[in-house]
Amino acid sequence: MNSHYVITMNGKVLICYGTRYGSAGEIAEHIGETLQGHGAVIDIINLKKDKVNHLEDYDIIVVGSGIQMGKWTKESLKFLKKNRAILSQKKVALFVSCMSAVQQDKCNQARRDYLDNVAADFPDINPFSMGLFGGLLDSTRGNFMTKTIMQALVKSLAENDDAPQERVDLRDWEQIRIWAEGLLEYPFDL
Repeated sequence: MNSHYVITMNGKVLICYGTRYGSAGEIAEHIGETLQGHGAVIDIINLKKDKVNHLEDYDIIVVGSGIQMGKWTKESLKFLKKNRAILSQKKVALFVSCMSAVQQDKCNQARRDYLDNVAADFPDINPFSMGLFGGLLDSTRGNFMTKTIMQALVKSLAENDDAPQERVDLRDWEQIRIWAEGLLEYPFDL
């Protein structure tokens, strides 16, 4: 048996995601740009706004979600559940965007809660790669309660007595690029 790379020039990748405030969407765009730069043909779908058709046409399907209050978006979970039969026959990768990813003491638990446990809920899918990425704190978005929580989190991250910023981006774009490139290097036996 020979090993080869799943994506060569013109390979097709679907990146679909659920997001509440845009962080997972921006990560999906960055993953897409990275893969496109290596010759893959990319479709990026916001599961809240658009439907996915023709899953059989894709070499890799990447499913992502933002995490809020310890939960994936309902759109991403619904996509996994609805399409589990075809996804079980595809190369699937998962990613999440959450604040726990950047906290040393919470990172391993976040990986278990938001990736390992979700993958275990869909054992027939068996993702070949899972990415855990930091998130974006934006105290200007959401309802009153969300804004209040975000403001408190942003304030807790402010150094010394500095005035807190409205937006704190804790995503590591280099880490995301490296993870995306790793999707292209996964060997498959013929």
